[in-house]
Amino acid sequence: MRPSLALSALVAAAASLVAGLSRAASLPPHLEVSGSPIAVVEVRPGAGRWRPASWGALGQTPLDPGRYELRITLTAASPGDALQLPLCAGRARVMLDGREVPAPPGPVVLPLDPGAHRVVVALDVSPYERRIACGEPPRVGPSAPTVEGLGLLSFASPHAGRGGGRAVVYVPPGHDLRRPGPLLVGAHPWNGSAWTYAAYEELLREARARDVVQLMPSGLGNSLYTADAEDEVLRAVQALSEVVAVDPRAVSIWGASMGGAGATTIAFHNPDRFAGVTSFFGDSKYDLSTYVRALLPGEAAAHRVNALDVVDNARHLPVWLIHGEADRTSPVRQSELLAAAMAARGFAVRFDRVPGVGHAGKLVARFLPAVVAAAATASAPAAPPRVTYRSVRPRDFMAYGVGIERASPAVDAFVDVELRDDAVHVRAAEGLRALVLARGALGAAREHPPPIVVDDSTAALETAWAPAP
Repeated sequence: MRPSLALSALVAAAASLVAGLSRAASLPPHLEVSGSPIAVVEVRPGAGRWRPASWGALGQTPLDPGRYELRITLTAASPGDALQLPLCAGRARVMLDGREVPAPPGPVVLPLDPGAHRVVVALDVSPYERRIACGEPPRVGPSAPTVEGLGLLSFASPHAGRGGGRAVVYVPPGHDLRRPGPLLVGAHPWNGSAWTYAAYEELLREARARDVVQLMPSGLGNSLYTADAEDEVLRAVQALSEVVAVDPRAVSIWGASMGGAGATTIAFHNPDRFAGVTSFFGDSKYDLSTYVRALLPGEAAAHRVNALDVVDNARHLPVWLIHGEADRTSPVRQSELLAAAMAARGFAVRFDRVPGVGHAGKLVARFLPAVVAAAATASAPAAPPRVTYRSVRPRDFMAYGVGIERASPAVDAFVDVELRDDAVHVRAAEGLRALVLARGALGAAREHPPPIVVDDSTAALETAWAPAP
């Protein structure tokens, strides 16, 4: 295939991918209570004694796993009042004045008759959380429809039968939907869902303070964020940008456990779509002797999702790794390997290893405010002068305007290309038939782009600039 034909194929494929990511996205209004937060509740384990507790201290208090109940007592609701209950991890049921009420995923808004009321929330504290993890404090007062707060984004997805086409969104109060701003994407953990991180008050509080929109897509179950789940996340980002203005250079991604591994995999496969990535105790190279074998039947399948295998793509992608040294589910060695590989290449990586902590939600809660703060100011480069890009799947064919045609779908492709000395130099190339550069790629002039020089004498490579639009 000559470069001009390669270019046509690349451009057509890219256009088809973008066009097919999302259609008819919607973020409908939901009821939100605007009253004052409730600061004190009562807590009891199982059928034990009720004890008063500060709402702000709930998530900081270590608890043994098991069933717990929260009780909210309202002495005098006014006409038209409603009570908004946040999502709590492990929520089992909600009782209003001794009667169970429907409690679908997400916050629950309960209309109240005038007078006194008692609300009880039963929840199961997991070995992972070992605390009562709830979102924003409960509020009582008038309710009104709005897109602010936690809502549900709907969009077309070929993965709808597995939970796709819906994502949780948090829009901070007062956020200007028309002004492009930063976005933080949260990839949920194993046995989690799009609602998992909505139970983290630390996340929502910091997002509200820094005006950072949150997107929590479906990982299509326990997927390890293989191809379809990665596609679902990218579709959700595109869908949200259709209803909320998003700065495309200020999109960051994070996750914990399976979500931490997924965040690095998705970002490394698509480095020009993200400004930063944070992984809490995620695998960087899957061990096929463990539970993952059911999803990754062999080394080839693991290679397509191992972040360590595409670390070359993170040249311009700041990475933050957070891992407990006592983690027996995903050993700290997983983050050590990725941090060492990035450091050896001179890439930006921060590695926080925390002594005495295992695979635990409290570690996520501890660092989440700083993760949101980093996302608030992150910015991806538009046209970096040097790009290293490794493709482990045929679907990965372009980053930062550097388009590749693989020599074979069965062999990895790699290119190292740099603009210097008034020319574009192909420093190294493997498994490529053709290289096509978009106008303006690497910061080169659009009208009269410089020549492309293949420095690697072993690379039989056709090269071309894309035609002017």
